[in-house]
Amino acid sequence: MTAAYEELIHLLDEREIGYATGDDLSVRTDLRGGVATYRIVARVEAEAELFQVFGYSPLRVPAGCRPAVAEAVARANYGLRVGKFELDCDDGDMRFQVSQILTGDAVGEEVIDRMIGTAINMLDMYLPAFLSVIYGNELPKDAIRCVEAGRGGGMSEGGEGATHE
Repeated sequence: MTAAYEELIHLLDEREIGYATGDDLSVRTDLRGGVATYRIVARVEAEAELFQVFGYSPLRVPAGCRPAVAEAVARANYGLRVGKFELDCDDGDMRFQVSQILTGDAVGEEVIDRMIGTAINMLDMYLPAFLSVIYGNELPKDAIRCVEAGRGGGMSEGGEGATHE
């Protein structure tokens, strides 16, 4: 077990957040954002010296909408300073990923908290745009422009506002 994994477990235990562990130094939990409840998977890749947090969208993108949503994902990703959206074009799974290169074998609880918060905040910010492309037939360019115009001067990348279920 690495120090980064132990820090992750300690943070979740300290906040009394339920989680499941995997054999691959990963942890899964569901956390509620302002828009939806997201599956959060945090994983330590010791060999790659990488700590990753994935926030999964609660929806599966329908096959017919995947090209338009892929365009919206590309537009959302352009200019992001931290993290990226990913769309699996085969099964429609969508997620936000943020990574941190490990220095030594630790990452720090504050960084873990910020990474989880960033994943939730970015999903909360952009999920309405993806939904409007899927269900409102809005053009990807317009949907993303609308979201980004509403975010004002800067992106929220902190760990505030997430709650657990």
